[in-house]
Amino acid sequence: LYTIKFEEGWWCGRRTQVGGENMPSTAPVFDEPNKLANSLPARLIGETIDEYKEKYGLFVNPVSDRAKYKHIDGKDQIRVYVSGVFDMFHFGHARYLMQAKNMFPNTYLICGVSGGQTTHELKGQTVYTQEERLECVRHCRYVDEVLCPSPWFQTLEFLQEMKVDFTVQNPEPYPCGDVADIYQPLKDAGLFLPTLRTEGVSTSDFITRIISAYDLYLERNLLRGVSRHDLGINFLTEKRMQVARQVDIVTKKINGLIAGFIQFFYAPISDRIVEYLSPPPALPDNTEQTGTPAFEDNRQTVTVPK
Repeated sequence: LYTIKFEEGWWCGRRTQVGGENMPSTAPVFDEPNKLANSLPARLIGETIDEYKEKYGLFVNPVSDRAKYKHIDGKDQIRVYVSGVFDMFHFGHARYLMQAKNMFPNTYLICGVSGGQTTHELKGQTVYTQEERLECVRHCRYVDEVLCPSPWFQTLEFLQEMKVDFTVQNPEPYPCGDVADIYQPLKDAGLFLPTLRTEGVSTSDFITRIISAYDLYLERNLLRGVSRHDLGINFLTEKRMQVARQVDIVTKKINGLIAGFIQFFYAPISDRIVEYLSPPPALPDNTEQTGTPAFEDNRQTVTVPK
């Protein structure tokens, strides 16, 4: 790992060296399941290569028409830049970075993480601090270098200063103030590459999931010894949660006693009632020549007198 100062932020990254030379990352090789590069997710034990390709092939979509991008002619390694908030880092973020890493066979991926103050002003409060978001991205296997804090959006001048060949983002227009799409100049210049969004997965979705089960997680943390001051609740709320927990415990005990009583007393009685009310078994159809019904066992035929 190495770190250098970049303007008012920190530029952090890693390089793999073999024999004293920098070794670039390799393109994904789906045909070699036991030699998956760092540009792909880890393979699940027992997962077949076909299952693996079906799950992640959609997100590995390299640039096929490289010839139309004249500014990368003759380049072996392509420098790609992505950016984001990356709050509560999740697999949707990881897939976004994975797509960027696999845009070219030899991609050097630089990831910008927005600063805390800028994010709070433009997007709102985050769960993770700036340092926590930075550490999450630094530990992602697809990222080669990290810029934090990074600009909220990229300009042509920024990409030139960073010596970046492409920026990778969601293709949907990103409005800002009076500008309909802040990335339109980069799209017009051929420096923008689109990614696929992982539907149904976002930081907002996870926060909503937590809020919807607020009492459950509040009780969970109280039981683990977190103080009401750290949880931001008052004395009455804490006592309400404690009373509700005790009521729940007593209710479960009473329900258990009732269920045991029913199982012990009611089940045998119900079996007897069913047996009493059930019709007798049908007689076997066995008739003598006289037309008198008879019961037959293995030894003899007994005729019932009229």
